[in-house]
Amino acid sequence: MNTLASRFVALLVIVLAASAAHADERLWYNEIDTWSTTRDSIVVTGPGAAFDQEVADDFEATGLVRRVVAYGHDCFNCAGAFSTGVRVRVYARQADGSPGAELYGFRLDADDPRFLHDLNQTGHEETVDVTFPQPFVADGGYFISVQLEYAAPAYWPIWSSHHTAPRGSPAYLRDNAAGGAWAPHSDALGPSHFDFAFALYGTPPGPPAPTLVAGCGEWNVEPLPLPDGATAVSVHAVQSFGNGEEWLVGGYDTGTISALQTFSLAYHRTAADPAWRIVPTPSPEVCSPNPGCAKVWFNAIDGVASDDVWAAGWKDGRSDDFYFGGQLFLAHWDGEAWTEVAAPPTHAGAGAEVAAIKALATDDVWFVGSWVSGGQWPALALHWNGVSLEQVATPFPLPGTPGWSLAAIDGSPGDLWAVGAGSDGDMSTSPYILRGDGSTWELAGAVPMPGQQVEFNAVLALANDDVYAAGSWFTGGTGYGPLVVHWDGTQWTTATQAGGGGPMARIASGLLALGNPTLFHDGVEWRAQPGLADFDSYAWADLQATGACNALGAAIVDVAGVRRSVAVRLRPRIFFGGFD
Repeated sequence: MNTLASRFVALLVIVLAASAAHADERLWYNEIDTWSTTRDSIVVTGPGAAFDQEVADDFEATGLVRRVVAYGHDCFNCAGAFSTGVRVRVYARQADGSPGAELYGFRLDADDPRFLHDLNQTGHEETVDVTFPQPFVADGGYFISVQLEYAAPAYWPIWSSHHTAPRGSPAYLRDNAAGGAWAPHSDALGPSHFDFAFALYGTPPGPPAPTLVAGCGEWNVEPLPLPDGATAVSVHAVQSFGNGEEWLVGGYDTGTISALQTFSLAYHRTAADPAWRIVPTPSPEVCSPNPGCAKVWFNAIDGVASDDVWAAGWKDGRSDDFYFGGQLFLAHWDGEAWTEVAAPPTHAGAGAEVAAIKALATDDVWFVGSWVSGGQWPALALHWNGVSLEQVATPFPLPGTPGWSLAAIDGSPGDLWAVGAGSDGDMSTSPYILRGDGSTWELAGAVPMPGQQVEFNAVLALANDDVYAAGSWFTGGTGYGPLVVHWDGTQWTTATQAGGGGPMARIASGLLALGNPTLFHDGVEWRAQPGLADFDSYAWADLQATGACNALGAAIVDVAGVRRSVAVRLRPRIFFGGFD
Protein backbone atom coordinates (compact mmCIF):
# COMPACT_ATOMS: atom_id res chain seq x y z
CA MET A 1 0.00 0.00 0.00
CA ASN A 2 1.45 3.37 -0.95
CA THR A 3 1.90 6.35 1.39
CA LEU A 4 -1.31 8.09 0.30
CA ALA A 5 -3.31 4.90 0.73
CA SER A 6 -1.87 4.23 4.17
CA ARG A 7 -2.64 7.76 5.28
CA PHE A 8 -6.21 7.68 3.99
CA VAL A 9 -6.98 4.35 5.65
CA ALA A 10 -5.43 5.47 8.95
CA LEU A 11 -7.39 8.71 8.92
CA LEU A 12 -10.67 7.00 8.07
CA VAL A 13 -10.18 4.39 10.78
CA ILE A 14 -9.70 7.14 13.36
CA VAL A 15 -12.80 9.03 12.22
CA LEU A 16 -14.90 5.87 12.38
CA ALA A 17 -13.43 4.68 15.68
CA ALA A 18 -13.93 8.07 17.31
CA SER A 19 -17.68 7.64 17.03
CA ALA A 20 -17.95 3.87 17.28
CA ALA A 21 -20.18 4.02 20.35
CA HIS A 22 -22.56 6.66 19.00
CA ALA A 23 -22.31 8.01 15.45
CA ASP A 24 -21.68 11.73 15.22
CA GLU A 25 -24.47 13.90 13.92
CA ARG A 26 -24.16 17.17 12.07
CA LEU A 27 -24.79 19.91 14.60
CA TRP A 28 -24.27 22.97 12.38
CA TYR A 29 -23.93 23.57 8.65
CA ASN A 30 -23.08 26.64 6.62
CA GLU A 31 -23.19 25.39 3.03
CA ILE A 32 -20.92 26.79 0.31
CA ASP A 33 -22.69 29.43 -1.77
CA THR A 34 -19.76 30.05 -4.21
CA TRP A 35 -20.42 33.77 -4.21
CA SER A 36 -17.15 34.78 -2.63
CA THR A 37 -14.37 33.77 -0.26
CA THR A 38 -12.97 35.17 2.95
CA ARG A 39 -9.50 36.59 3.24
CA ASP A 40 -6.79 34.07 4.08
CA SER A 41 -7.18 32.38 7.45
CA ILE A 42 -3.57 31.34 7.89
CA VAL A 43 -0.49 31.62 10.07
CA VAL A 44 2.94 31.98 8.42
CA THR A 45 5.77 31.13 10.80
CA GLY A 46 8.84 31.35 8.55
CA PRO A 47 11.65 33.82 9.20
CA GLY A 48 10.90 37.32 7.93
CA ALA A 49 7.40 36.32 6.83
CA ALA A 50 5.38 36.59 10.01
CA PHE A 51 1.66 36.61 9.21
CA ASP A 52 -1.26 35.67 11.45
CA GLN A 53 -4.72 36.45 10.09
CA GLU A 54 -7.70 34.70 11.67
CA VAL A 55 -11.26 34.41 10.38
CA ALA A 56 -14.05 33.35 12.76
CA ASP A 57 -17.78 32.80 12.42
CA ASP A 58 -20.55 32.09 14.90
CA PHE A 59 -22.70 29.00 15.41
CA GLU A 60 -25.40 27.66 17.72
CA ALA A 61 -25.05 24.18 19.19
CA THR A 62 -25.91 22.08 22.20
CA GLY A 63 -23.96 18.92 22.90
CA LEU A 64 -20.43 17.61 22.37
CA VAL A 65 -18.67 19.11 19.34
CA ARG A 66 -16.07 16.65 18.05
CA ARG A 67 -15.20 17.71 14.48
CA VAL A 68 -15.12 20.74 12.25
CA VAL A 69 -15.07 20.65 8.45
CA ALA A 70 -14.02 23.95 6.86
CA TYR A 71 -14.60 24.38 3.14
CA GLY A 72 -11.48 26.14 1.97
CA HIS A 73 -10.82 27.51 -1.50
CA ASP A 74 -7.79 26.53 -3.57
CA CYS A 75 -6.08 28.58 -6.25
CA PHE A 76 -5.44 26.07 -9.02
CA ASN A 77 -3.22 28.43 -10.99
CA CYS A 78 -0.82 29.29 -8.19
CA ALA A 79 2.09 27.35 -6.77
CA GLY A 80 1.09 24.95 -4.05
CA ALA A 81 2.32 25.16 -0.47
CA PHE A 82 2.24 22.39 2.12
CA SER A 83 0.72 23.34 5.44
CA THR A 84 2.60 22.50 8.62
CA GLY A 85 -0.42 22.32 10.89
CA VAL A 86 -3.87 23.58 11.79
CA ARG A 87 -5.16 25.76 14.62
CA VAL A 88 -8.75 25.66 15.85
CA ARG A 89 -10.25 27.95 18.46
CA VAL A 90 -13.70 28.37 19.98
CA TYR A 91 -14.70 31.76 21.42
CA ALA A 92 -17.59 33.01 23.46
CA ARG A 93 -20.13 35.12 21.57
CA GLN A 94 -20.59 38.48 23.20
CA ALA A 95 -23.85 40.39 23.56
CA ASP A 96 -22.96 42.61 20.59
CA GLY A 97 -22.52 39.52 18.36
CA SER A 98 -18.70 39.63 18.21
CA PRO A 99 -16.13 37.04 19.36
CA GLY A 100 -15.24 37.16 23.04
CA ALA A 101 -12.93 35.18 25.27
CA GLU A 102 -11.24 32.04 23.98
CA LEU A 103 -12.91 28.99 25.52
CA TYR A 104 -11.11 26.15 23.78
CA GLY A 105 -8.23 25.79 21.35
CA PHE A 106 -5.67 23.36 19.99
CA ARG A 107 -3.06 22.86 17.29
CA LEU A 108 -2.34 19.71 15.28
CA ASP A 109 0.69 18.96 13.13
CA ALA A 110 0.17 18.37 9.41
CA ASP A 111 0.77 14.63 9.77
CA ASP A 112 -1.55 14.18 12.73
CA PRO A 113 -4.18 11.59 11.71
CA ARG A 114 -6.90 13.77 13.26
CA PHE A 115 -6.17 16.45 10.63
CA LEU A 116 -7.57 15.34 7.25
CA HIS A 117 -6.30 17.60 4.49
CA ASP A 118 -4.59 17.58 1.11
CA LEU A 119 -5.03 13.80 0.84
CA ASN A 120 -3.34 13.75 -2.56
CA GLN A 121 -0.38 15.77 -1.24
CA THR A 122 -0.43 18.37 -3.99
CA GLY A 123 0.20 21.38 -1.76
CA HIS A 124 -3.24 22.73 -2.70
CA GLU A 125 -5.36 22.82 0.43
CA GLU A 126 -9.13 23.00 0.09
CA THR A 127 -11.56 21.33 2.49
CA VAL A 128 -10.06 20.33 5.83
CA ASP A 129 -11.62 17.94 8.36
CA VAL A 130 -10.34 18.27 11.93
CA THR A 131 -11.20 15.98 14.86
CA PHE A 132 -10.93 17.66 18.25
CA PRO A 133 -8.47 16.12 20.75
CA GLN A 134 -11.23 16.52 23.33
CA PRO A 135 -14.86 17.36 22.58
CA PHE A 136 -16.05 20.90 23.22
CA VAL A 137 -19.14 21.07 25.43
CA ALA A 138 -21.52 23.49 23.71
CA ASP A 139 -24.70 24.99 25.07
CA GLY A 140 -25.51 28.16 23.16
CA GLY A 141 -23.86 30.55 20.73
CA TYR A 142 -20.12 30.63 19.99
CA PHE A 143 -17.53 31.57 17.38
CA ILE A 144 -15.10 29.16 15.78
CA SER A 145 -11.94 29.83 13.76
CA VAL A 146 -9.82 27.50 11.63
CA GLN A 147 -6.35 28.58 10.53
CA LEU A 148 -3.84 26.66 8.44
CA GLU A 149 -0.22 27.06 9.39
CA TYR A 150 2.57 27.45 6.81
CA ALA A 151 6.32 27.96 6.86
CA ALA A 152 6.15 30.36 3.90
CA PRO A 153 3.54 32.71 2.37
CA ALA A 154 0.50 30.75 1.17
CA TYR A 155 -3.14 31.01 0.17
CA TRP A 156 -6.15 29.56 2.04
CA PRO A 157 -9.37 31.55 2.12
CA ILE A 158 -12.68 29.89 3.04
CA TRP A 159 -15.78 29.81 0.84
CA SER A 160 -18.58 32.18 1.79
CA SER A 161 -22.03 31.08 2.95
CA HIS A 162 -25.41 32.85 3.25
CA HIS A 163 -24.21 35.76 1.11
CA THR A 164 -25.80 39.08 2.20
CA ALA A 165 -27.95 37.24 4.78
CA PRO A 166 -25.66 35.68 7.41
CA ARG A 167 -27.03 33.46 10.15
CA GLY A 168 -26.51 35.33 13.40
CA SER A 169 -23.33 37.39 13.07
CA PRO A 170 -21.31 37.69 9.88
CA ALA A 171 -17.76 36.37 9.71
CA TYR A 172 -15.18 38.29 11.75
CA LEU A 173 -11.50 38.96 11.05
CA ARG A 174 -8.48 40.01 13.07
CA ASP A 175 -4.75 40.51 12.49
CA ASN A 176 -3.06 38.69 15.35
CA ALA A 177 0.44 39.66 14.20
CA ALA A 178 -0.43 43.34 14.62
CA GLY A 179 -2.38 42.75 17.81
CA GLY A 180 -5.58 43.93 16.18
CA ALA A 181 -9.09 43.57 17.54
CA TRP A 182 -11.92 41.56 16.01
CA ALA A 183 -13.87 43.38 13.31
CA PRO A 184 -16.56 42.30 10.86
CA HIS A 185 -14.95 40.72 7.81
CA SER A 186 -14.34 43.09 4.92
CA ASP A 187 -12.32 43.19 1.75
CA ALA A 188 -11.58 45.63 -1.08
CA LEU A 189 -15.31 45.84 -1.85
CA GLY A 190 -16.23 46.80 1.71
CA PRO A 191 -18.08 44.92 4.49
CA SER A 192 -18.72 41.32 3.49
CA HIS A 193 -22.05 40.46 5.17
CA PHE A 194 -21.63 36.71 4.85
CA ASP A 195 -20.71 33.65 6.89
CA PHE A 196 -17.94 31.29 5.99
CA ALA A 197 -18.71 27.71 4.98
CA PHE A 198 -18.20 25.03 7.62
CA ALA A 199 -19.88 22.12 9.36
CA LEU A 200 -19.72 20.85 12.93
CA TYR A 201 -20.22 17.23 13.98
CA GLY A 202 -20.75 15.73 17.39
CA THR A 203 -23.28 14.34 19.82
CA PRO A 204 -26.46 16.26 20.68
CA PRO A 205 -28.08 15.80 24.09
CA GLY A 206 -30.57 13.02 24.68
CA PRO A 207 -30.66 9.47 23.36
CA PRO A 208 -28.31 8.69 20.47
CA ALA A 209 -29.70 8.76 16.94
CA PRO A 210 -31.10 5.38 15.90
CA THR A 211 -28.69 3.13 14.01
CA LEU A 212 -30.94 0.10 13.46
CA VAL A 213 -31.51 -0.56 9.75
CA ALA A 214 -34.45 -2.64 8.49
CA GLY A 215 -35.26 -3.53 12.09
CA CYS A 216 -32.35 -5.95 12.31
CA GLY A 217 -28.90 -4.60 11.43
CA GLU A 218 -26.44 -1.73 11.28
CA TRP A 219 -24.21 -0.21 8.61
CA ASN A 220 -20.50 -1.05 8.87
CA VAL A 221 -17.99 0.88 6.75
CA GLU A 222 -14.78 -0.71 5.47
CA PRO A 223 -11.93 1.48 4.10
CA LEU A 224 -10.47 0.41 0.76
CA PRO A 225 -6.80 0.54 -0.26
CA LEU A 226 -5.86 3.08 -2.91
CA PRO A 227 -4.15 2.18 -6.18
CA ASP A 228 -0.69 3.67 -6.60
CA GLY A 229 -0.91 7.29 -7.70
CA ALA A 230 -4.69 7.50 -7.32
CA THR A 231 -6.08 10.96 -6.65
CA ALA A 232 -9.76 9.93 -6.67
CA VAL A 233 -11.61 6.60 -6.53
CA SER A 234 -15.15 5.64 -7.53
CA VAL A 235 -16.60 2.18 -6.88
CA HIS A 236 -19.81 1.73 -8.88
CA ALA A 237 -20.92 -1.88 -8.39
CA VAL A 238 -20.64 -4.92 -6.09
CA GLN A 239 -20.98 -8.68 -6.50
CA SER A 240 -21.07 -11.32 -3.78
CA PHE A 241 -21.20 -15.08 -4.35
CA GLY A 242 -22.27 -15.90 -0.80
CA ASN A 243 -19.17 -17.98 -0.01
CA GLY A 244 -16.98 -15.14 1.17
CA GLU A 245 -15.91 -14.26 -2.38
CA GLU A 246 -16.81 -10.70 -3.29
CA TRP A 247 -15.99 -8.01 -5.83
CA LEU A 248 -16.17 -4.22 -6.02
CA VAL A 249 -15.51 -2.52 -9.37
CA GLY A 250 -15.19 1.03 -10.63
CA GLY A 251 -12.32 3.30 -11.60
CA TYR A 252 -9.67 5.63 -10.27
CA ASP A 253 -8.11 8.88 -11.42
CA THR A 254 -4.49 9.89 -11.54
CA GLY A 255 -2.87 13.21 -12.33
CA THR A 256 -4.31 16.70 -12.25
CA ILE A 257 -7.17 18.35 -14.09
CA SER A 258 -4.96 19.21 -17.06
CA ALA A 259 -3.53 15.68 -17.29
CA LEU A 260 -6.27 13.50 -15.83
CA GLN A 261 -6.32 9.79 -16.57
CA THR A 262 -8.91 7.22 -15.47
CA PHE A 263 -8.23 3.49 -15.13
CA SER A 264 -10.44 0.49 -14.41
CA LEU A 265 -10.38 -0.88 -10.86
CA ALA A 266 -11.43 -4.13 -9.18
CA TYR A 267 -11.26 -5.07 -5.50
CA HIS A 268 -11.49 -8.74 -4.53
CA ARG A 269 -11.77 -10.65 -1.27
CA THR A 270 -12.27 -14.30 -0.33
CA ALA A 271 -13.07 -16.22 2.83
CA ALA A 272 -9.44 -17.32 3.02
CA ASP A 273 -8.18 -13.75 2.52
CA PRO A 274 -10.85 -11.37 3.83
CA ALA A 275 -8.90 -8.16 3.18
CA TRP A 276 -9.84 -6.19 0.09
CA ARG A 277 -7.12 -6.62 -2.55
CA ILE A 278 -6.69 -4.75 -5.82
CA VAL A 279 -6.68 -7.17 -8.76
CA PRO A 280 -5.11 -6.14 -12.10
CA THR A 281 -7.71 -5.25 -14.73
CA PRO A 282 -7.50 -4.27 -18.39
CA SER A 283 -7.07 -0.51 -18.80
CA PRO A 284 -6.15 0.02 -22.45
CA GLU A 285 -4.63 3.35 -23.40
CA VAL A 286 -6.86 4.11 -26.35
CA CYS A 287 -6.01 7.77 -26.80
CA SER A 288 -3.05 7.04 -29.06
CA PRO A 289 -0.95 8.73 -30.32
CA ASN A 290 -1.04 10.54 -26.97
CA PRO A 291 0.57 8.02 -24.56
CA GLY A 292 -0.45 10.05 -21.51
CA CYS A 293 -4.19 9.73 -22.08
CA ALA A 294 -6.43 6.96 -20.77
CA LYS A 295 -10.09 6.89 -19.80
CA VAL A 296 -11.64 3.57 -18.88
CA TRP A 297 -13.74 2.33 -15.97
CA PHE A 298 -16.28 -0.28 -14.85
CA ASN A 299 -19.92 0.57 -14.09
CA ALA A 300 -21.25 -2.93 -13.46
CA ILE A 301 -20.43 -6.49 -12.46
CA ASP A 302 -22.34 -9.79 -12.33
CA GLY A 303 -21.63 -13.48 -12.70
CA VAL A 304 -23.09 -16.94 -12.29
CA ALA A 305 -20.05 -18.38 -10.52
CA SER A 306 -16.85 -17.18 -8.93
CA ASP A 307 -14.92 -18.24 -12.04
CA ASP A 308 -17.42 -16.80 -14.52
CA VAL A 309 -17.75 -13.08 -13.82
CA TRP A 310 -18.39 -10.15 -16.15
CA ALA A 311 -17.59 -6.47 -15.60
CA ALA A 312 -18.31 -3.67 -18.03
CA GLY A 313 -18.41 0.09 -18.44
CA TRP A 314 -16.83 2.81 -20.58
CA LYS A 315 -13.58 3.32 -22.43
CA ASP A 316 -12.43 6.08 -24.72
CA GLY A 317 -11.98 4.81 -28.23
CA ARG A 318 -12.90 5.28 -31.85
CA SER A 319 -16.05 4.30 -33.71
CA ASP A 320 -15.82 2.24 -36.88
CA ASP A 321 -15.77 5.53 -38.80
CA PHE A 322 -13.25 7.27 -36.49
CA TYR A 323 -15.46 9.26 -34.14
CA PHE A 324 -13.69 9.48 -30.79
CA GLY A 325 -15.37 9.05 -27.41
CA GLY A 326 -17.15 6.48 -25.28
CA GLN A 327 -17.07 2.86 -26.44
CA LEU A 328 -18.28 -0.32 -24.76
CA PHE A 329 -15.78 -1.86 -22.34
CA LEU A 330 -16.31 -5.53 -21.39
CA ALA A 331 -14.07 -7.81 -19.35
CA HIS A 332 -14.39 -11.41 -18.10
CA TRP A 333 -12.92 -13.13 -15.02
CA ASP A 334 -12.20 -16.84 -15.37
CA GLY A 335 -11.08 -17.39 -11.79
CA GLU A 336 -7.49 -16.42 -12.55
CA ALA A 337 -7.42 -13.12 -14.47
CA TRP A 338 -9.50 -10.39 -16.07
CA THR A 339 -9.44 -10.31 -19.88
CA GLU A 340 -10.99 -7.67 -22.12
CA VAL A 341 -13.68 -9.02 -24.45
CA ALA A 342 -14.05 -7.29 -27.80
CA ALA A 343 -17.32 -5.36 -28.12
CA PRO A 344 -18.95 -3.84 -31.20
CA PRO A 345 -17.88 -0.25 -31.96
CA THR A 346 -20.33 2.58 -32.44
CA HIS A 347 -21.06 4.13 -35.84
CA ALA A 348 -21.48 7.80 -36.79
CA GLY A 349 -20.86 8.95 -33.25
CA ALA A 350 -19.47 7.98 -29.86
CA GLY A 351 -20.70 7.95 -26.27
CA ALA A 352 -21.64 4.32 -25.64
CA GLU A 353 -21.22 2.53 -22.32
CA VAL A 354 -22.52 -0.40 -20.30
CA ALA A 355 -24.41 0.64 -17.16
CA ALA A 356 -25.64 -2.71 -15.81
CA ILE A 357 -25.29 -6.48 -16.26
CA LYS A 358 -27.59 -9.44 -15.58
CA ALA A 359 -25.91 -12.85 -15.77
CA LEU A 360 -28.55 -15.59 -15.90
CA ALA A 361 -26.33 -18.44 -17.11
CA THR A 362 -22.92 -18.96 -18.68
CA ASP A 363 -24.55 -18.57 -22.10
CA ASP A 364 -27.17 -15.99 -21.12
CA VAL A 365 -25.75 -12.63 -20.07
CA TRP A 366 -27.32 -9.22 -20.73
CA PHE A 367 -25.55 -5.85 -20.85
CA VAL A 368 -27.62 -2.66 -20.92
CA GLY A 369 -26.66 0.99 -21.19
CA SER A 370 -26.20 3.58 -23.96
CA TRP A 371 -25.54 3.09 -27.66
CA VAL A 372 -24.83 5.21 -30.75
CA SER A 373 -25.42 4.13 -34.32
CA GLY A 374 -26.07 6.05 -37.52
CA GLY A 375 -26.49 9.31 -35.66
CA GLN A 376 -29.18 7.76 -33.40
CA TRP A 377 -29.00 7.16 -29.64
CA PRO A 378 -31.03 4.05 -28.81
CA ALA A 379 -30.70 2.28 -25.49
CA LEU A 380 -28.23 -0.60 -25.44
CA ALA A 381 -29.34 -4.21 -24.97
CA LEU A 382 -26.41 -6.51 -25.72
CA HIS A 383 -26.66 -10.31 -25.24
CA TRP A 384 -23.90 -12.88 -24.73
CA ASN A 385 -24.95 -16.38 -25.86
CA GLY A 386 -21.83 -18.14 -24.67
CA VAL A 387 -20.01 -17.65 -27.97
CA SER A 388 -20.67 -14.15 -29.25
CA LEU A 389 -22.34 -10.84 -28.53
CA GLU A 390 -25.58 -9.84 -30.24
CA GLN A 391 -27.40 -6.52 -30.07
CA VAL A 392 -31.15 -6.62 -29.56
CA ALA A 393 -33.40 -3.74 -30.59
CA THR A 394 -34.90 -1.59 -27.82
CA PRO A 395 -38.21 0.25 -28.28
CA PHE A 396 -38.78 3.77 -27.02
CA PRO A 397 -41.75 6.09 -26.46
CA LEU A 398 -42.63 8.94 -28.78
CA PRO A 399 -42.05 11.82 -28.97
CA GLY A 400 -39.70 11.42 -25.99
CA THR A 401 -36.12 12.67 -26.01
CA PRO A 402 -33.58 12.55 -28.86
CA GLY A 403 -32.09 9.41 -27.29
CA TRP A 404 -32.51 6.78 -24.62
CA SER A 405 -30.38 4.80 -22.18
CA LEU A 406 -30.85 1.96 -19.71
CA ALA A 407 -29.38 2.18 -16.21
CA ALA A 408 -30.36 -1.10 -14.55
CA ILE A 409 -31.57 -4.63 -15.31
CA ASP A 410 -32.97 -7.49 -13.22
CA GLY A 411 -35.20 -10.50 -13.57
CA SER A 412 -35.11 -14.19 -14.43
CA PRO A 413 -34.79 -16.20 -17.65
CA GLY A 414 -37.68 -15.29 -19.92
CA ASP A 415 -38.82 -12.39 -17.71
CA LEU A 416 -36.44 -9.44 -17.61
CA TRP A 417 -36.93 -5.81 -16.65
CA ALA A 418 -34.69 -2.86 -17.60
CA VAL A 419 -35.14 0.78 -16.63
CA GLY A 420 -33.57 4.08 -17.61
CA ALA A 421 -34.23 7.52 -19.06
CA GLY A 422 -32.84 9.79 -21.76
CA SER A 423 -29.44 9.52 -23.39
CA ASP A 424 -26.38 10.77 -21.47
CA GLY A 425 -28.28 10.24 -18.25
CA ASP A 426 -30.78 13.01 -18.97
CA MET A 427 -34.26 12.82 -17.53
CA SER A 428 -37.00 12.02 -20.01
CA THR A 429 -40.48 13.34 -20.63
CA SER A 430 -41.82 9.76 -20.64
CA PRO A 431 -41.12 6.92 -18.20
CA TYR A 432 -38.70 4.39 -19.70
CA ILE A 433 -39.22 0.82 -18.48
CA LEU A 434 -38.74 -2.22 -20.73
CA ARG A 435 -39.77 -5.86 -20.28
CA GLY A 436 -37.99 -8.66 -22.10
CA ASP A 437 -38.70 -12.31 -22.76
CA GLY A 438 -35.08 -13.22 -23.44
CA SER A 439 -35.33 -12.49 -27.16
CA THR A 440 -37.16 -9.18 -27.59
CA TRP A 441 -38.00 -6.11 -25.54
CA GLU A 442 -41.29 -4.24 -25.24
CA LEU A 443 -42.14 -0.91 -23.65
CA ALA A 444 -44.03 -0.99 -20.37
CA GLY A 445 -47.10 1.22 -20.39
CA ALA A 446 -48.97 3.30 -17.84
CA VAL A 447 -46.00 3.88 -15.53
CA PRO A 448 -46.72 6.64 -12.95
CA MET A 449 -44.97 9.92 -13.62
CA PRO A 450 -45.47 12.54 -10.89
CA GLY A 451 -43.35 15.26 -12.50
CA GLN A 452 -42.68 16.81 -15.88
CA GLN A 453 -39.58 14.63 -16.28
CA VAL A 454 -38.52 11.33 -14.79
CA GLU A 455 -35.61 8.89 -14.63
CA PHE A 456 -35.24 5.36 -13.29
CA ASN A 457 -31.86 4.20 -11.98
CA ALA A 458 -32.61 0.92 -10.23
CA VAL A 459 -34.87 -2.12 -10.62
CA LEU A 460 -35.49 -5.10 -8.35
CA ALA A 461 -37.54 -8.03 -9.66
CA LEU A 462 -38.62 -10.24 -6.75
CA ALA A 463 -41.15 -12.20 -8.84
CA ASN A 464 -42.98 -11.76 -12.14
CA ASP A 465 -45.74 -9.98 -10.21
CA ASP A 466 -43.53 -8.14 -7.72
CA VAL A 467 -41.15 -5.64 -9.35
CA TYR A 468 -39.86 -2.31 -8.06
CA ALA A 469 -38.26 0.51 -10.06
CA ALA A 470 -36.64 3.52 -8.41
CA GLY A 471 -35.44 6.92 -9.54
CA SER A 472 -36.45 10.56 -9.37
CA TRP A 473 -38.74 13.15 -10.93
CA PHE A 474 -38.47 16.84 -11.73
CA THR A 475 -40.98 19.66 -12.14
CA GLY A 476 -40.01 23.23 -12.97
CA GLY A 477 -40.60 25.57 -10.05
CA THR A 478 -40.89 22.63 -7.66
CA GLY A 479 -37.59 20.80 -8.06
CA TYR A 480 -36.61 17.17 -7.73
CA GLY A 481 -38.05 14.32 -5.70
CA PRO A 482 -37.47 10.59 -5.20
CA LEU A 483 -39.75 7.95 -6.69
CA VAL A 484 -40.34 4.21 -6.23
CA VAL A 485 -42.96 2.47 -8.39
CA HIS A 486 -44.30 -1.10 -8.17
CA TRP A 487 -45.57 -3.71 -10.65
CA ASP A 488 -48.06 -6.22 -9.20
CA GLY A 489 -48.43 -8.32 -12.32
CA THR A 490 -51.29 -6.20 -13.61
CA GLN A 491 -50.36 -2.53 -13.26
CA TRP A 492 -47.72 -0.06 -12.16
CA THR A 493 -48.48 2.10 -9.12
CA THR A 494 -46.55 4.63 -7.07
CA ALA A 495 -45.07 2.84 -4.05
CA THR A 496 -43.58 5.93 -2.37
CA GLN A 497 -42.26 9.40 -3.02
CA ALA A 498 -40.96 9.87 0.53
CA GLY A 499 -37.41 8.70 -0.23
CA GLY A 500 -35.37 5.97 -1.83
CA GLY A 501 -34.69 6.31 -5.55
CA GLY A 502 -31.39 4.42 -5.47
CA PRO A 503 -30.33 0.76 -5.27
CA MET A 504 -32.75 -1.66 -3.60
CA ALA A 505 -32.48 -5.03 -1.87
CA ARG A 506 -34.74 -7.56 -0.13
CA ILE A 507 -33.80 -7.40 3.56
CA ALA A 508 -35.54 -9.01 6.54
CA SER A 509 -38.62 -9.91 4.48
CA GLY A 510 -38.98 -6.29 3.47
CA LEU A 511 -37.60 -3.84 0.90
CA LEU A 512 -34.66 -1.55 1.63
CA ALA A 513 -34.54 1.39 -0.81
CA LEU A 514 -31.39 3.50 -0.59
CA GLY A 515 -31.66 7.23 -1.08
CA ASN A 516 -32.11 10.50 0.75
CA PRO A 517 -33.59 9.34 2.97
CA THR A 518 -33.17 5.60 2.77
CA LEU A 519 -36.50 3.82 3.34
CA PHE A 520 -37.55 0.37 4.52
CA HIS A 521 -40.92 -1.17 3.65
CA ASP A 522 -41.98 -3.89 6.07
CA GLY A 523 -45.02 -4.88 4.05
CA VAL A 524 -47.22 -2.30 5.73
CA GLU A 525 -45.50 1.08 5.66
CA TRP A 526 -42.37 2.90 4.52
CA ARG A 527 -40.06 4.13 7.28
CA ALA A 528 -36.96 6.32 7.10
CA GLN A 529 -33.71 4.53 7.96
CA PRO A 530 -30.30 5.66 9.25
CA GLY A 531 -27.76 6.63 6.63
CA LEU A 532 -23.97 6.49 6.78
CA ALA A 533 -22.57 8.53 9.63
CA ASP A 534 -19.27 10.42 9.80
CA PHE A 535 -19.01 11.51 6.16
CA ASP A 536 -19.46 15.11 5.11
CA SER A 537 -21.32 13.85 2.04
CA TYR A 538 -21.76 10.52 0.27
CA ALA A 539 -23.67 8.81 -2.53
CA TRP A 540 -24.78 5.18 -2.58
CA ALA A 541 -23.36 3.22 -5.52
CA ASP A 542 -24.81 -0.28 -5.15
CA LEU A 543 -26.29 -2.79 -2.70
CA GLN A 544 -26.71 -6.58 -2.86
CA ALA A 545 -28.46 -8.70 -0.26
CA THR A 546 -26.27 -11.55 0.99
CA GLY A 547 -28.53 -12.91 3.75
CA ALA A 548 -31.70 -12.24 5.71
CA CYS A 549 -30.10 -9.22 7.39
CA ASN A 550 -26.82 -9.02 5.51
CA ALA A 551 -25.85 -6.99 2.48
CA LEU A 552 -22.75 -5.81 0.64
CA GLY A 553 -22.75 -2.30 -0.73
CA ALA A 554 -20.51 0.53 -1.80
CA ALA A 555 -20.62 4.29 -1.46
CA ILE A 556 -18.68 7.17 -2.94
CA VAL A 557 -17.74 9.47 -0.07
CA ASP A 558 -16.26 12.91 0.42
CA VAL A 559 -13.20 12.92 2.68
CA ALA A 560 -11.73 16.38 3.16
CA GLY A 561 -12.97 17.40 -0.28
CA VAL A 562 -11.51 14.36 -2.05
CA ARG A 563 -13.54 11.59 -3.73
CA ARG A 564 -12.99 8.18 -2.19
CA SER A 565 -15.03 4.96 -2.02
CA VAL A 566 -15.79 2.60 0.84
CA ALA A 567 -17.28 -0.85 1.12
CA VAL A 568 -20.44 -0.90 3.24
CA ARG A 569 -21.92 -3.90 5.00
CA LEU A 570 -25.26 -4.39 6.63
CA ARG A 571 -24.74 -6.77 9.53
CA PRO A 572 -27.19 -7.98 12.16
CA ARG A 573 -27.11 -6.16 15.46
CA ILE A 574 -26.37 -8.74 18.12
CA PHE A 575 -28.28 -8.44 21.39
CA PHE A 576 -26.98 -9.85 24.65
CA GLY A 577 -29.49 -10.31 27.45
CA GLY A 578 -31.80 -7.75 25.94
CA PHE A 579 -29.13 -5.07 25.41
CA ASP A 580 -26.92 -4.38 22.42
